[in-house]
Amino acid sequence: MEIAEEKRGEVKIIGLRGRLDATASPEVERQLLALVAQGEFRVAFDLSGLSYISSSGLRVLMAVAKQVQTHGGRMALATLNRNVREIFRIGGFMELFSVCQTLDEAVALCAG
Repeated sequence: MEIAEEKRGEVKIIGLRGRLDATASPEVERQLLALVAQGEFRVAFDLSGLSYISSSGLRVLMAVAKQVQTHGGRMALATLNRNVREIFRIGGFMELFSVCQTLDEAVALCAG
């Protein structure tokens, strides 16, 4: 699992590449929660490189979303591929997250 970080204005962009599964989730969660703890409360996720997400990966995103919301921030997900989108849909997670078609939309949503 690779994590890329970029800043666009006040929005932190996190790119996830690879598989967010039970093996990768603990370290990814640690890194993402550390970013929130450092004051990154506007976070857009670029999931175009995410090939798979397990229930433990979904839990990581939920944990980050909860912390962001606790601080009055905003979080959005963008560019889910067909397989990842289907996992979100089946699990009922499409309604729990702001899901955007493009990264620019996600950044605008988080910035606004």
